[in-house]
Amino acid sequence: MSFLRDLTWKNLDLIYRSSIAYQFARYALTLNYELVPQEVVHQAKRCVLDALGCAIGGHMAPGRPMCEAVVGELGGPEEATVFGSGLRTSAMNATLVNCFLVRFLDYNDLGGGNHNSDAIPSILAVSEREKAGGQDFLTSVVISYELGARVVESVAGGASGWGEKGWTADSRGGLSMPPALGKLMGLSEDQIANAIGICASRSYPLGVLDANKEENTMSKNLRFGWVTYDAILSCLLAQKGFTGPIRVVEGDSGLNQVVLRGEMDIERLVDFSSWRMLRTRFKRLCANRTTHGHIYATLALVKEHDLKPEDIASVKIKVGLKEYRHTTSLPKKYPRNAETADHSAFYANAIAIKERHFGPESAEPEKFTNPVVLDLIEKITMEHDPAIPDRSAQGISEITTKDGRRFEKRVNTPHGFDDDPLSDGELEEKFREMATRYMSEKQIKRIFDTVWNLETIADIRQLTELMVFQPR
Repeated sequence: MSFLRDLTWKNLDLIYRSSIAYQFARYALTLNYELVPQEVVHQAKRCVLDALGCAIGGHMAPGRPMCEAVVGELGGPEEATVFGSGLRTSAMNATLVNCFLVRFLDYNDLGGGNHNSDAIPSILAVSEREKAGGQDFLTSVVISYELGARVVESVAGGASGWGEKGWTADSRGGLSMPPALGKLMGLSEDQIANAIGICASRSYPLGVLDANKEENTMSKNLRFGWVTYDAILSCLLAQKGFTGPIRVVEGDSGLNQVVLRGEMDIERLVDFSSWRMLRTRFKRLCANRTTHGHIYATLALVKEHDLKPEDIASVKIKVGLKEYRHTTSLPKKYPRNAETADHSAFYANAIAIKERHFGPESAEPEKFTNPVVLDLIEKITMEHDPAIPDRSAQGISEITTKDGRRFEKRVNTPHGFDDDPLSDGELEEKFREMATRYMSEKQIKRIFDTVWNLETIADIRQLTELMVFQPR
């Protein structure tokens, strides 16, 4: 009997050590700063700079004081810094507030499986807690992007494939974040694998947070924040010896079977070749990814022909199927909050015509009831163009003026995407656009210098202390 028991236990150990959780843990513990190519390190810095800028821009969010008030009431050890106010609180609490800020404007990056800049607040908070330096921080940022991308890519259609099954791609965090955070916290391979089991067995944001026919709410801004909050808690539990289901992905009633209906490509999930982080791209408009093409097209026509709102007779927008379904329902047509406005094709084009930009200021509440904006919305129609790939950001804008002129523009590659990425200078310009109302130019330049030289700093608080500001 003892022989059979011992054999069973040994077989279980072998099975566990070949699991996805253990392979992700080994990847994280093996990847040190010296092994990361400099072009990947530089891309990580770009992601950090963009995330911090988005967080500053999100300071205007109506939900921010609510989040800060709750965190203040909860208290906790002074481990990490809340952006803006400088409140010192637990790493978990700081993660919630700061992640909310990064996500608010929908201005954050496209990479690491979706908007992986949402991961950066938790990595910063844990780095503060552990008094980590810039190199360790950057390595964990890279881990989160590399593993996050592989989780999402393991399902046909990527982020859209997750969405079509009723989930959000932020579900990836249950697998990708415990390794990134656990490495900073000094967890062992066994502990990280268990933290993955703890976190990934419960952290699946529902698609209703960003659904085609629903109004978006403040909770949308925390759909990845909650997962990273759980990831920190899971690492803390695992560090004490708490266990989780190691075969959370491939096991009976695990993630692959239940959430993804058996459609996860396990081999692709653990293909650690190449650097997915280099595919990360950055937005120059505060809008849903698939909305960019037609907004850029409208902006080009308005600027080139000097069109004013009073000149417009009608606007016809042609888009792919995903964009048509996701941004044209009645709750999206008439947004009443920023979370819905940045996912509204109607509102975005109306603002583009009126203001010749679609940036952070486009989310100001008084614009949702502006008579000029509402009049333009009524002149806009949306069409699905079968010639435009279903999940692409391509778009066509056709504007007819009251005096009978007709202009048309098609944008296949919105600026910032694919082979037209934003430069470092453009990322700094984007940062300034959001930061100048809160910071002096001197403080902004100090942040730039610190981010571009992150590998040289001994304590990440040299960066987080610069993220304390008050409206000027």
